[in-house]
Amino acid sequence: MASENFNIERLSLEEDIHTAFTIAENVFMEFEAPYFSKRGTDSFLNFLWGKRMREMLNSGEMIVWGCHCGSEIVGMLALRNGTHISLAFVNKKFHRRGIGRMLFSEAEKYALLQGASEITVNASDYGIPFYKAMGFVPTDMQTEYDGIISTPMKKHLRRR
Repeated sequence: MASENFNIERLSLEEDIHTAFTIAENVFMEFEAPYFSKRGTDSFLNFLWGKRMREMLNSGEMIVWGCHCGSEIVGMLALRNGTHISLAFVNKKFHRRGIGRMLFSEAEKYALLQGASEITVNASDYGIPFYKAMGFVPTDMQTEYDGIISTPMKKHLRRR
């Protein structure tokens, strides 16, 4: 396999954010939606494409990073309030190449710059192994809210 050059950057263009959210939708539909009820799938899609998301993006409450391979966005991570991972997805063709780790590293650096001492996520069953590998620990039992099944997790951040 040829050496790949991945680049992480904060996304600001509407077109890039739309591409990142399309990745999120596609990966969710393939790997997570089969285990969710219709209500859960609809809740996720409404969150992803809904008015509240637009408001959070416009206000800066939600920020999004993308991973580029050349000119193509192949992964994304969205961080709410500087400390909570709301979305993290990598295009299926690019799984297990370190993209999730690179995106998380960028979010972690940002959270530290904001003065955060921890970063949180509500992880799907599919995402739990990744988050555990990143140093997250569950903080409670798996829950279901509005049909979305997740396990709350957190990671304590250390200044370097």
